[in-house]
Amino acid sequence: MPIPKIAAVATATPPQRFTQAQLLLLAGYHDEERRGFFRRSDIEGRHLWIDPATFRPDESVDELNERFRGGALELSESAARRALAGAGWDARDVDFLTTTTCTGRLTPSLDAHLIARLGCRCDIQRVHVGDTGCASAMVALQQASNYVTASPGRRALVVAVEICSAAYFLDDRLESAVAHAIFADGAGAVAVAADGAGPSIVAHRTLFRSEHLGAMGFEYPGGRPRVILSKDVRRIGATMMGEMAEILMATQGLKREDIRHWVLHSAGRRVIDRARALLDLSEEQVGHSRSVLRRYGNMSSATILFVLDETLRAEAPISGDWALMIALGPGFAAEGALLRW
Repeated sequence: MPIPKIAAVATATPPQRFTQAQLLLLAGYHDEERRGFFRRSDIEGRHLWIDPATFRPDESVDELNERFRGGALELSESAARRALAGAGWDARDVDFLTTTTCTGRLTPSLDAHLIARLGCRCDIQRVHVGDTGCASAMVALQQASNYVTASPGRRALVVAVEICSAAYFLDDRLESAVAHAIFADGAGAVAVAADGAGPSIVAHRTLFRSEHLGAMGFEYPGGRPRVILSKDVRRIGATMMGEMAEILMATQGLKREDIRHWVLHSAGRRVIDRARALLDLSEEQVGHSRSVLRRYGNMSSATILFVLDETLRAEAPISGDWALMIALGPGFAAEGALLRW
């Protein structure tokens, strides 16, 4: 049975980058409590698909949708092309495409647009994973992994893109201000094949805690997306990262000291802090998660692919090394993969 491997990883961000101070001015918050969310975020800057000269916090639903469409299509195509180049593939070499986003909606769906923009074959198989939040790149990766396992010789491409700036909602809720202080725009792509040069995807697992169904997600008052982000997420998320780590290690009888690389979702400063303490990790072991948060912010589903990309670039894995890759999302869900070189 073929073992899927990661052949290449690539990312893309909007050209416009903002410091937290610049974004605080655009957000229009004046009270000390909300301003503090930006200052204490451990984020230096974020890339957003917005024009600061024309941005308004009260953009219409149509304006938000148009901004999502433009940003999602440009960034997803850019990340996809970079991943194809990294794997040495042509777009026509891709047999299966899985896409995901939760910050907007397109019909035809994102996968159909990418097939046209990339020039994929007319018989390519595809699936779009929608509305599964920050964990959805892992869900999409699982679909690609399953396809490669079941289809010897076939190749798959995963693309995750989020335009979180298209989910801007200015109101009196503190959780809206927290969201505006940490979320950003970006795209990531992964090429998957049995003959990949990177780590094998040894196992995938999903963990749900449905009692926390209302802790995170979106609601749509007046048709505008508004983030639901309970302060309990930092506790729930860190706990579920710990549970997922134990589940994945148990599939191969591993212990924590057997895991050399930790690819953890950069959900936010406090989630990383709690996960580090719970998993008994060193600061170095969560370094890539912190680095992505600091330089990019939380790009929802694309974030975990940025952490994976940085890990592969900065580390020098050797044969036999193990890695855990874990993302969190609404549901409340943890999605994880066990990787081995």
